[in-house]
Amino acid sequence: MFPRVPVLWAVALVTAAVIIKGPRDPLRPSTPQDGVGPLTRRRYWLDLEGATLGPEETAEHWRHHLPEHAPKLLAWFRGLDHPVPPVRQDTRLWILMFLSRRGRVVIERVGPLGFRARTLRLHPEAGTTDFRVLPGAQPGRMRLQIESLFRSHSHFDRLAYLLGVHAAQRRTWQLTLRSVARSAGGRVVEHGTETLETPGVQHTA
Repeated sequence: MFPRVPVLWAVALVTAAVIIKGPRDPLRPSTPQDGVGPLTRRRYWLDLEGATLGPEETAEHWRHHLPEHAPKLLAWFRGLDHPVPPVRQDTRLWILMFLSRRGRVVIERVGPLGFRARTLRLHPEAGTTDFRVLPGAQPGRMRLQIESLFRSHSHFDRLAYLLGVHAAQRRTWQLTLRSVARSAGGRVVEHGTETLETPGVQHTA
């Protein structure tokens, strides 16, 4: 005799809850060693000319206003411990991704031309994302770059990434770069995306 439909629904709901409930220590910083699958480096960039803000001004604005530049339907940021701005080293951010998946990151490094966010364990990825402004050879020229280095948090997250999350992620960061570019002024002359999966890879310089 086959189980009744309500029983099947209950089993499905319990299984889903186990998958998405997250780790017991969700606020511990994670590294790629905490994840599964290949190590992935994804790099998104946009080149500007005629910018009205300098590279350091652009980087500082980007850091403090990251929640405003990210498209809220794809990545809604807010401060975990206090309202943002300001965003400084050790600031923790809560993220609602694609209106369905939660994640948390901590700003682990801040420099004059960028900052780095590290995932906390309650995140579908395990690794870091660098947000950088690279000055050009001439005044007013610069490259805005986002580079993630990560492994998927779980096999479930790896499958979701392959089935379409990667495309949504790409769109999220492309729109973020465009928004930062508008704040910096100038004209977009080039943009691109690069993905590399390998057993061992590091952030670009």
